Order: sequence, then C-alpha cells, then structure tokens
Amino acid sequence: MAPRDPQRALPDGLNCTVCNEPVPADRIRLLARREDLTFIQVECDRCGSTALEFVAAQRDDGAAEPEPISSDDVIAMHEFLAGWQGDARTLVAPTSGTRGPTEGGPRP
Repeated sequence: MAPRDPQRALPDGLNCTVCNEPVPADRIRLLARREDLTFIQVECDRCGSTALEFVAAQRDDGAAEPEPISSDDVIAMHEFLAGWQGDARTLVAPTSGTRGPTEGGPRP
C-alpha cells in the first residue's frame, strides 16, 4: 500500500455476502483506503467465497443522508465496470478528473 494509506482498525467481523455466516476479522484484508472509503477483500471459510467490498466511514457531520441506490444506478455501474480496463487500486485512487460514469450515472 502507498504511504497515504494509514493503517487503521478494520471491522471486527462481517457477514459473508454469499452465505451470511460471520467472517472473522483475520479473514478481512485491507486493499486500499482513500479518505472515508475503504476497499477490502473478505474470504469466507464456510462457503469458500471471496468478495471485494467497499466500506464507507460513517458521517458525523450532520449531512443529509444520500439518496438510495436505484436499480438504474446498479445497471450503470455494472456497465461501467464491465468496460473498466484498470485495476481496483486505480478505480479508487483520487484523480483530478471524475471517476466512473459521467453526469447522470452512478455515484462513485
């Protein structure tokens, strides 16, 4: 990881997105962290699945809740990722331009 990725505590454990069984913290691997977004790999010993997940920090600033993710958002992100030529690190790395789909597409 790059020096700008400070080591902070990971979640104590999560549930597997496939079988919903608890996954202990030692099976969660930090891949990248940028500002309030963390990209992790979760490996479930029970069903053998590996999931790549985004974890967003909780907001304590009193900001309004974002709009729910719509089915159109999911489809647009699926289409964007289907054509993505980079790796996960470049997908979440901050850039001077925009990331992902343009205006009207899914929120990054």
